[in-house]
Amino acid sequence: MDEEIYDLCIVGAGMFGSAAARHASANAALKVCLIGLDEPKPEERQQREIFSSHYDEGRITRILDDDPVCQILSKHSIRRYQELEELSGIHFHYPVGFLYVGPRNSSIMNKMVQVAATCDVPIVDLHREKIFQMRYPFLKLQENEYALLDDSGAGHISPRKMVAAQRKVAKLQGCRIIHEVVEEVEELKNGVHEILTENGNRVQAKRVLFCTGAYTNFKKFAVLGKLDIRVRKETVAFLKISTLEVKRISSMPSIVYLRDKEKNREALGAYILPPVQYPDGNYYLKIGHIGGGDWEVKSLPEIKQWYLSKGDERVIDVYSKLLIEMLPGLEVEDISGMTCVTCDSPSGLPYIDRVTPTVTVAVVGNGKGAKFSDEVGRIAAHLSVTGKWDSELMQSQFKAIFAEN
Repeated sequence: MDEEIYDLCIVGAGMFGSAAARHASANAALKVCLIGLDEPKPEERQQREIFSSHYDEGRITRILDDDPVCQILSKHSIRRYQELEELSGIHFHYPVGFLYVGPRNSSIMNKMVQVAATCDVPIVDLHREKIFQMRYPFLKLQENEYALLDDSGAGHISPRKMVAAQRKVAKLQGCRIIHEVVEEVEELKNGVHEILTENGNRVQAKRVLFCTGAYTNFKKFAVLGKLDIRVRKETVAFLKISTLEVKRISSMPSIVYLRDKEKNREALGAYILPPVQYPDGNYYLKIGHIGGGDWEVKSLPEIKQWYLSKGDERVIDVYSKLLIEMLPGLEVEDISGMTCVTCDSPSGLPYIDRVTPTVTVAVVGNGKGAKFSDEVGRIAAHLSVTGKWDSELMQSQFKAIFAEN
C-alpha cells in the first residue's frame, strides 16, 4: 500500500483527467496523483482491457458550435493551448481554420449564425461561391451548400500529444502519475478513500475525481454510482495521400459537413480533418460520421472487441467516397479504418459534478470533448478541491444524471 495520503486522486488519465491533474497540481500545497495507463504498444493490445479515444493524431478544435455552452468551454480551452505548448515544449495545436458546411437557408446554418453572434464568435460567411473557390479551389460543394469559417484558433489538435503535454506539466508540478487501471474505489473510511488498482496496489486519497469516460459504469465505483451514459461505437476512415497531394491541398481547414437529409440519406453528416502526419510518417485525411446509426455498447468485453476490430466497412466505404467527391482529382494511395467509442449524455453536455463532498466526476464529451477538455479539467479540479464552481456557465447544466435501476 502507498502510505502517502493524497489530497486528490484523479482516476482516468485521458483528456479530462490529464487536464485536471495539471490544473490541480498547479497548487503546490496539494498532493495530487493521477492514475491511468499509457497507450498500449501494438503487441499489447490483445491483452489490454482499457483503451482510449485519444490514441490518435487528429481531432477538430473550434469555437463555432450549435451549443453556446460548448462554445464558451471551447473558447477558454483554445486560449490556453499556447500556454500549455510553451510549458510542456510539446506542439499539439494546428490553427488551420474550421468550416461549417450545410444547406443554404437551412435551420441549422441559420442557427449557427445566430449562436455565433450571441457568443461573439467571429465568423466569415462564405456563401458567395467565387470567394469560396478563391480560398479553397480544391474543395467542391453542392449547389445548395455554403460554408461558415471559424478562423479564431480553430483547426485541429493532436489529442495524443495534448494528453502528453498535460501529463508532463502535471508531473513537473509534483503530480504523481501511476500507470495502472483502477478496479475499485472504496467508500470513505477515517477521512480517506482507498483506490484499488488492477495489480493489487492501494492508494489513499481524501478526495477522488473520476475522469473515466466510457468505462465509468463498468468498474466497481460504488462511491459514484451508475450514470446515465450512452457509449457508442465509432468508425473513421483514413485516406492515405502523397506529399504532393498534401502540398496541393495545404490550405485545407477542418470541416463539419451536413447534407440535406432528404436528398442523401446515406450521409447525414461528417467531420473531416485535413492531411495530418501519423507516427508511421505518412499523411492521412480523416473522415467520420455525424448522426445516424444505433451502435451502443453495454459491456467491457464489447468495448474491447470493438477496439480490436477493423470497424464498420460500410461506414468506411460511404464516407471515403463522400470525401473523394468533395476533393475532385484526389489521388488516394490507400483507404483504411479505425475504431473508437464516444460517450453521450441526455443533455448533450459533460457531467461536471461534485456528487459528495469527497467525490467528483468529469465525464462524457458527446463527441466534442477533446477541444474543450482543458476547461472541463480546470473546472472539475477546482470543484473537487474547493467545492466551488468556477465558471460563468450555470453549474446546474453539468449536473450528473444517474441511471435508473
